Amino acid sequence: MLEDNFIMWLARIEGISIKKKWDILEHFKSAKEFFYSSVSEIRFFCDKNRININNILSIKSEALIENYIKEIEKYNVKFISKDNNDYPELLKCISDAPLGFYMLGNMPTDEYNKVSIIGARKCTQYGAMCAYKFGKELGESNVVVVSGMAMGIDSMGHKGAIDGGGKTIAVLGCGLDIVYPPSNLKLRDDIVNNGCVISEFPIGTPPYPANFPIRNRIISGISDATLVVESGKKSGTLITVGQALEQGRDVFAVPGNINNAMSEGTNNLIKECAFPATNVEDILSNLGILNKYIDLKNQQNNNITEKSENIKNLLAPDEKIVYACIKESPITIDEIILKANINIQTAQYVLTMLELKGYIQKLAGQKYIKAL
Repeated sequence: MLEDNFIMWLARIEGISIKKKWDILEHFKSAKEFFYSSVSEIRFFCDKNRININNILSIKSEALIENYIKEIEKYNVKFISKDNNDYPELLKCISDAPLGFYMLGNMPTDEYNKVSIIGARKCTQYGAMCAYKFGKELGESNVVVVSGMAMGIDSMGHKGAIDGGGKTIAVLGCGLDIVYPPSNLKLRDDIVNNGCVISEFPIGTPPYPANFPIRNRIISGISDATLVVESGKKSGTLITVGQALEQGRDVFAVPGNINNAMSEGTNNLIKECAFPATNVEDILSNLGILNKYIDLKNQQNNNITEKSENIKNLLAPDEKIVYACIKESPITIDEIILKANINIQTAQYVLTMLELKGYIQKLAGQKYIKAL
């Protein structure tokens, strides 16, 4: 069997800390060597390092490893150990790096910059819009968006990255055979097709609340920087921020309404330890890739202008008027009615036709943007 399979076995031994598992690998040189060591050798090491040997001997079985292999093959999951090329170099640098993780999809290479987007599950519309906007513009800049696929900020960051033509990574707090939350099944599939979904937890592990603070160190550890979009004063998001800072990663926060409790956490972070981020350029400048983004954006704007002109030639008179009102930033139907000077029935009909033709995209709250 491959070394990866023995590392998967070692990683699944309960009652032993990650640090001590790394000590085992260092002492025995490989997980395979450890597995086949004599009981006396294992006992000597365990006694010396205060490890309960029973936790090891109780699952020291080749048949069990074979079952683990069949288990992940059933779900088309790969186990990525520290020696695998798909294991990100940044993640190896954190003090409590996982021995390995399970993966669906394809890990973006280390050539890509990675930024995590995190925040409240029960976010405001402002927070959702900001997460989507940053995710989309990071995706357009070939920066990988990392998050946890939770409702709210996480989901909007992933969606933005995908809509921006970028790659994204979701780090879960459960086994990869479980979609959590269940409503994110389509999003999970989209992430797999545009990056990967990973988890430190084996197949069958439920989304226990205690799992999420553990997985958060991977979200920050895999990223060059972390962006907090929206967070209350007391939030699990702040755990990830603390981990990012301990890992030596820069933290950004989106300023929010001082009268809104959902912005209290982010505003406090800006006062204490985070760089304010009011646009994607703030992050790209920190990563040292702002000039590349500006060149890319100029090219995209030229392409958009050319494409918009081509679309206008294909539209009916009412469609041209409405389409001219819609830009890259969301606009409400009420604003469109005022700008175009048309009634609501005409606006609804024309917007429906433009959406069916794929020229515009409808967002939550009766808002529309160009779909280019």
